[in-house]
Amino acid sequence: MLLSVNGLGLEFGSDEIFSNMTFNINPGERVALVGVNGAGKTSLLRILSGELEPSSGKVSKSGNLRVGYLPQQISEFPGGVLLEAVCAGSGDGAEALSREEELHAILEKEGSGDASILAELAKVQDKIHSTEAYNLESKAQAVLSGLGFSKEELKMDLSSFSGGWKMRAMLGAILLNNPDLILLDEPTNHLDLDARLWLEEFLRRFKGAAWIISHDPAFLDRVTNRVVEIEFGDMKTWGGNYSFYVKEKLVQAEYLQKQARKVEDEREKLERFVRKFKATESKRFQVRSREKMLEKLEAVATYRSPKRMIIRPPDVPRSGTKVLEMQNVSRAYDKTVFSEVNLEIHRGDRIGIVGRNGGGKSTLSRLFAGIEDPTGGKVIKGTGVKIGYYSQEIDLQLNEKNTVLQHVHNISPARSEREIRSYLGRYLFTGDDVMKPISVLSGGETSRLALAGILIKPTNFLILDEPTNHLDIFSRDVLQEALSNYTGTLVLISHDERLLSALAETLFVVKDGRIKAFAGNFSEYVEKLRVLADQQFKKPDEKTNQESGREAEKERKRKEAAERNKAYKERRKKEKRIERIEKKMQPYETRRKEIESLFARPEVINNSQLLVELQKEHSYLSDEITDLEEQWMEIAGED
Repeated sequence: MLLSVNGLGLEFGSDEIFSNMTFNINPGERVALVGVNGAGKTSLLRILSGELEPSSGKVSKSGNLRVGYLPQQISEFPGGVLLEAVCAGSGDGAEALSREEELHAILEKEGSGDASILAELAKVQDKIHSTEAYNLESKAQAVLSGLGFSKEELKMDLSSFSGGWKMRAMLGAILLNNPDLILLDEPTNHLDLDARLWLEEFLRRFKGAAWIISHDPAFLDRVTNRVVEIEFGDMKTWGGNYSFYVKEKLVQAEYLQKQARKVEDEREKLERFVRKFKATESKRFQVRSREKMLEKLEAVATYRSPKRMIIRPPDVPRSGTKVLEMQNVSRAYDKTVFSEVNLEIHRGDRIGIVGRNGGGKSTLSRLFAGIEDPTGGKVIKGTGVKIGYYSQEIDLQLNEKNTVLQHVHNISPARSEREIRSYLGRYLFTGDDVMKPISVLSGGETSRLALAGILIKPTNFLILDEPTNHLDIFSRDVLQEALSNYTGTLVLISHDERLLSALAETLFVVKDGRIKAFAGNFSEYVEKLRVLADQQFKKPDEKTNQESGREAEKERKRKEAAERNKAYKERRKKEKRIERIEKKMQPYETRRKEIESLFARPEVINNSQLLVELQKEHSYLSDEITDLEEQWMEIAGED
């Protein structure tokens, strides 16, 4: 046992967050810590790390327990050169190495072995061995490489990196310390797909314990073997990974709902008897009996269903067949980001863009949206294209001085305040929330507001750069469902595996200043990266033995798979475009048939105003259906 918790409670003022929690943490367990926002997940990790004092209860740690804690937001990190700072910030191992040098200097100066100095040196060297600190620098290079830092960046000053990259460096220092217990609060927020897969492999091989808060279900599924949920101030434990927990939770929720209804039915029955016979002397003992039963009847705590957004895809006006074209495009700042880019995006395409952070994905999205101009070449927007753009840097899209209501009103001034309030309610802004200044919104609230502003307008070309970064799991699911029903052209930059797997039909990879289409689907791309991540943890002789006999066979299979995938991808892409058109056409055809049946009714024939309105609607629907049928024929006839 690494850590024991007994009777743990936490209060903030008069608010009780949780109470009387008792549990143990053992080596080898990798826990997904879940619960609705405000349940106390982050607070619990802070208590376990020693950063926050509980209101009640006790946390007992085994002797010399090493705990590594990664918060959501960075507070302090040592300055200096990246590699040196990470080594220095790695904790016990780095401190032991430093102390060893000091003790050796003392022994050399004194010329004799003082017993107390020698005893301390022995303890320090034990610490160095237990933390594997003698090869600290080479380990640091491997960890930082896995997290996405290049060899050149290892020599750069930490102050030159963004907050997200500093968080990676902090994560590297924590992993380098070889802790017994790792506490990670949203560790994937600042990681691209490559780095996330590397972290997955690290945690899967990790011998200690890990408690993880994350809004990434795919990540949790791969690295955790238990789920701990905080609900109603109490803790529940579930065996298995996150997907298993979700299924079991639904079963339990249904059971609790049934139990709650039974209890309420019984309560109502008992109360009805008491009310009816309370004044009847002959029923005095039965009434008292039922009153005691009511006192003992406890309400059943049912599943606390989180509030969910209601996102409806925007109207999609018709655009030209070619939505966007890049001709020999290059973009440079202090250095060239990419060059000689030639690509086309067509109506109905659903494109995922992947690659390492800093490689140029966001730059590409800004060029698509017309926010930036290329350094060289041309970006040509198609006829009738109306763009909706979500930036990863949300703050740059929003005026912090405006309120939530003002932001949406400025985008859609023709709508009344009542209409805007109703619309914002679908994005979980209700009552006085709409009068909040944007400057005080949380990350999740800011993301929801940005989406609300984009999706309120008719849009046929959506460009979304990391739209799920600050959204909880439930909001991600709602967004995914809305985008799956969107009939326009979609470009999606994301490290959200579930989102890209569900929506991306074509994949562009941004790497080494080039943008190339990937011959396969997103799942195959992830598997390719996972193999590379796995290779980083294998010893050289292990790699050689495993690869030598399989490489030729793998290459043959890769080529065959690439051909099959290319044909399958083109076929599925066409099928999905046709499905979206048929889905859009269905309500038009249904309504047209309804109108045609109304034309035969006397009450319609005798109402000239209604008849004219229905004829106009029928004509509009017929035009739309004809337009969609032409699109259907155009796609069906493509090679």
